[in-house]
Amino acid sequence: MKYSCKKCTILILFSFFLFACESKEELKNSVRNLNKPEISKPQTNSVALSVFETDSIAKSVIRKAGGYPLNSERRRNILDSAIAKHPKIAYLYQQRAMPLYKEDKDELGLPFLEKAAALDPLKWIDYMAFMKCIFSKNYKDAIVDFNKALELNGESYVMDHSYYFYLGLCNLQLNAFEKAKDFFEKSIAQSVKEDGEEWIHFTDLMYLGIANYELNNLEEAINIFDEALVLQPKFSDVKFYKAICLGKIGEIEKAEAMFKEAKEDFINDDIMYEDNTIYERYPYQVRKSWFGL
Repeated sequence: MKYSCKKCTILILFSFFLFACESKEELKNSVRNLNKPEISKPQTNSVALSVFETDSIAKSVIRKAGGYPLNSERRRNILDSAIAKHPKIAYLYQQRAMPLYKEDKDELGLPFLEKAAALDPLKWIDYMAFMKCIFSKNYKDAIVDFNKALELNGESYVMDHSYYFYLGLCNLQLNAFEKAKDFFEKSIAQSVKEDGEEWIHFTDLMYLGIANYELNNLEEAINIFDEALVLQPKFSDVKFYKAICLGKIGEIEKAEAMFKEAKEDFINDDIMYEDNTIYERYPYQVRKSWFGL
């Protein structure tokens, strides 16, 4: 079962299985070139391009690059040539960075991503914060970037979730459980304020429940997990943590029954699903081995 997310975008996955290896020297040269001072020489009006022209160029480049696998040498060369010609177009740097992150080459991707965020912080600083949180697990830096994004964009969203949601994840992973709880509550309140209670995200509820579990607020955690299960009745990750809470309050039979349900749902692929779970494991995401599988 694949869950639909608020404000989702559909990922193009076909090239995921067609990755080509990039030579170490090519990568070094690409990253090194980012730090070179710009040389004053004739360019195709790269500084004075209008928004329309910038978008048109970016779309043209991506259409051309899109004909090749995501990590192919040909795609990289197309993007590198475009960046050399139009060094002020942030989107080109983001497109250069993204495939590297998906190959666990975060350190090589970061300079491209930083360049995109520097050129267009309104658009890309939250994306950089997301990549640091989910891909690089660099939670302290991600918090800094999400706070900047809040200053620039206000209460907004990136990759299907609110900034508060990711700030909650970062604090959860830094064992700042009270802060994490506060941010998940803010994320839920933002959804209710903007779209109503029917738009509360079940993953927000799962993590709010986990924050309460970590704070030993077990009854509260169970109640929140029940709310998540109303939205997603076969959510194996939620049932797993609910089973733990039930066991901790002495409800052993209920805990065993809930654990059995969680295992069955997990086997049936009723798991926590985010667009990027094909690349990265999310915090507290239940593992196969936890069910003895």
